[in-house]
Amino acid sequence: MSKETDQPLFSGRPMELDALEPDALLPYPLPEDARVVTIDEARASLTIAGRVLVTLQAMSDEAHDLTDELEVLLEHMDMTHPHVLEVAEQLGNLVNQWQDNVARLESIGARIVCMDPGRLEWYGVVDRQMALFSWAVGEMDIEWYYRMEEGFPSRKPLIEA
Repeated sequence: MSKETDQPLFSGRPMELDALEPDALLPYPLPEDARVVTIDEARASLTIAGRVLVTLQAMSDEAHDLTDELEVLLEHMDMTHPHVLEVAEQLGNLVNQWQDNVARLESIGARIVCMDPGRLEWYGVVDRQMALFSWAVGEMDIEWYYRMEEGFPSRKPLIEA
C-alpha cells in the first residue's frame, strides 16, 4: 500500500512526473535519451506516433525488398555495376529516413516495441513508480501499462478517476 493514497502499488493510476518516488529503484536504467511523459502527453502524441509506426512498417517492407534485390544482383553483377550502386543508394536513403522517423518518435517520448502487428510504449509514472504506457495497433487509446520488469504480456488497465 502507498502511504499517501491507500492504494495498492501498481493499481494503475497514471500520475504526474513529480509523483515519482525519489528513491524508486528501476529494474534497469532508462536509456540516456529516454523521455518520461504524462499519460496526457502520451495520448496527445498517439496520432503522430501511430502514423510514424505505419510509415516505418512500410519502410521495413521496402528495406527487405531492396535487400533481397541487392543480394540477387550481387550474385550476377559486380558491386560497382551502376544498377547495384543504384539499389544500394536507395537502401542507404531508406536507412536515413528510418533513422529520422525513429528520432521523431523519440522526440515525442514514444518508442517501438514491435513492428508487427505494431506496438508502442512511453515511459511514464504509475502509482508513484516508473512504468510503461502501452498501445497496440487496433486500440483506440492508451489504456494499458506494465511495470518495466514485467513486459507486454502482463499489461494492466490504467485506472483513471
